[in-house]
Amino acid sequence: MPNIHVTYTPNLPAKEKLDDFALQIHSALAPVIASDASNFKTYLIPIAHAVIGLGNKEKAVMHVDFRMFAGRSAAVKQEVAKIILTKAKALFGAAGGIETEITVEVGNLDNDNYHKVIVNQ
Repeated sequence: MPNIHVTYTPNLPAKEKLDDFALQIHSALAPVIASDASNFKTYLIPIAHAVIGLGNKEKAVMHVDFRMFAGRSAAVKQEVAKIILTKAKALFGAAGGIETEITVEVGNLDNDNYHKVIVNQ
């Protein structure tokens, strides 16, 4: 916890910075949501094919879906989104050249239906 899914189009500028992005948001958000950064999991998922708007093939898209256990205030969720967007803009906006849309959704994991086991410790 939390679970973060980052989906992105193949033309995302500076794709090589995605690992750095994940590590930066783990470190920055751990104190905000009162969780240990070692528990964060970010899944980087390239989109094989996407249709954007009216078929604009030049536009890049990155979406961050951030899920954590319930109980955080709306203010904390807003802060999470703000930090993610700030870090993403700094890393992926600096590459320039391609218009890039970055979106974030912050929500809750279903505590009753989330299960975890650690094996081979």
